[in-house]
Amino acid sequence: MALDTPRTLRLVAFGIGGLAALAAAVELTRTVLPTDTGHVIRDDALRGTLARCRDLAPENYATDSECRAAWEAARQRFFDLAPEPSGTE
Repeated sequence: MALDTPRTLRLVAFGIGGLAALAAAVELTRTVLPTDTGHVIRDDALRGTLARCRDLAPENYATDSECRAAWEAARQRFFDLAPEPSGTE
């Protein structure tokens, strides 16, 4: 059984493709998980307040200062912002 040029090139191409797939599989198994857990949301009082405030009607939200403060604290925590000085609204 003699190998002609197209068959040889096809075997070489399949061999290179197989090696590339093997290299990709090895690289995917080396996934490193991040060790920074500083931004993990913990079950705290802010989450409970936000859960209560989430179901408020817009007209009730406008008068509920606790909900407004909780949403502001959540925005600051999410965007990693420094607290705003009071009275700048």
